[in-house]
Amino acid sequence: MIQRGSVRRGLAAPLVAATAAVFMAAPWLDQRLVWAAWIGVAIPLAFVHRIRGWWGEGWTLAGAMAAIAIAFHWTPEALAYAMDADATTGIAIATPIVFWDALRLAAPLLFAARLQPDPLRAWLPAGALAVAIEAVAPAVFPWRLGYAQGAWPVLVQAVDLLGPEVSTFVLYAHAGLLVWLVHAGWRTSVPRVVVGAAAVCAANLAYGSWAIAHWTQVAATAPTIDVVLVQANPEEEGGIDALREFTRQAHAASSGATGLVCWPECSGGCYADTLTSLADTECVLEHSRPPRAGMRPLDDPVSPLLFGGKSYHGHPEKPRQLYQSAILVDRDHSITGRYHKRHLMPFGEYVPGEDRYPDIKRYFPMQEELTAGSEANVLASGQARLGVMMCYEDMIPEAARSLVANGANVLVSLINGSAFTAPLTLEQHRMLGRLRAVETRRCLLRCAATGETCVISPVGTITAALPLHVRGALAARPPLMEGRTLASRLGGLFPACCGLGVVAVAWRHRRAAAG
Repeated sequence: MIQRGSVRRGLAAPLVAATAAVFMAAPWLDQRLVWAAWIGVAIPLAFVHRIRGWWGEGWTLAGAMAAIAIAFHWTPEALAYAMDADATTGIAIATPIVFWDALRLAAPLLFAARLQPDPLRAWLPAGALAVAIEAVAPAVFPWRLGYAQGAWPVLVQAVDLLGPEVSTFVLYAHAGLLVWLVHAGWRTSVPRVVVGAAAVCAANLAYGSWAIAHWTQVAATAPTIDVVLVQANPEEEGGIDALREFTRQAHAASSGATGLVCWPECSGGCYADTLTSLADTECVLEHSRPPRAGMRPLDDPVSPLLFGGKSYHGHPEKPRQLYQSAILVDRDHSITGRYHKRHLMPFGEYVPGEDRYPDIKRYFPMQEELTAGSEANVLASGQARLGVMMCYEDMIPEAARSLVANGANVLVSLINGSAFTAPLTLEQHRMLGRLRAVETRRCLLRCAATGETCVISPVGTITAALPLHVRGALAARPPLMEGRTLASRLGGLFPACCGLGVVAVAWRHRRAAAG
């Protein structure tokens, strides 16, 4: 990240890039290392005056690629599994994804190097552009750099005001303070932009402390529902039997008082959208198709059951639409509600660009061609109004916001995740979905086939969890929260303001250079 000048500087450039990459990736490997992300961003900011030019810009992009590759090193294997392909194909598909994410990560630094190459002032334009890019640039795994701070909940409470991108802005502010402490120390006058960084960090910390105390008290006085989250992989041998057995055990332990039982994604059968009850076994068989044609999850449900299955419209052999669905079944086997997955998993459930280039699907074989749902249906079970997300969807802010806008007072994520065998991938999935609870101020119940099944409070703390890759049941009593946060109403306002600010500053800079 240093311009070519001498041999010494030439050798320093890859060293600085590699060091920054390691620190940027560290919190994604061990979520307790929140502070490492600050250092990872502070390093290129400290050398921002040496980035401009092909040498510095090239190493900046290389460092960003290294950071992404380290943090998400499991991507090739997971893509190969999802596409039923070999490792070489997984690497070939993962490489452009890593490059695209590296551009998202490096672009704010490259922009600051050309606009404001002062290390003490660069954090502001870089942070503002990072926020705008995160809000609009698509990504296979829609991460935000600020998610690395989620393990310290006090730092991410402001996402209920300004959306998840504000966590990235705060991270850049912390990095800007570090640059000032190291680059200038306490011996020089403090620029206003550094004062601004300190104000952002202080205000964020103060609001976070207040918000945790306030929302913890609100949650303590809210009505609750008894829930059991059952973790077992339905695709393994004996997985369905395990789901049934743990459900029976949970009913016995609670004397049948459970308000809701949740099974993970892909734990049910594939049913016609005209089927209204699972009571008649012959009718279920007639109105279902593989996999698990004719399946009734429970013969004697004591509590309402929410499970992940599939729904189809049309003829069972060649349906016109096939959905990944969450299905709510009452105690009398009646289907009281369905939610169809709206955000499909790239390369696992659809191929990006297939609408424009249909032939591309031939290179990415899918088990079944799925249809994306279009409505944010909220499923009612007693006092609970369930905002259901299916696996990939709990990473997407708009998925949770739309459900809360339609009245959901608790969020539920049904997850398969069998393609992600390494514990780190399951932990990172939870890391990406964690802020849905904070930005909407709803309890988030995650019911996963292999993990991480857990309960995330409205302030982002994990109040209960099951170990990864074990079968079991987790009993919880989540609060049913009401009201809507500012972020759930105007989640895109802060990124839009940052984007407009970046455009205005760049325009002024160009005019000044031309004049």
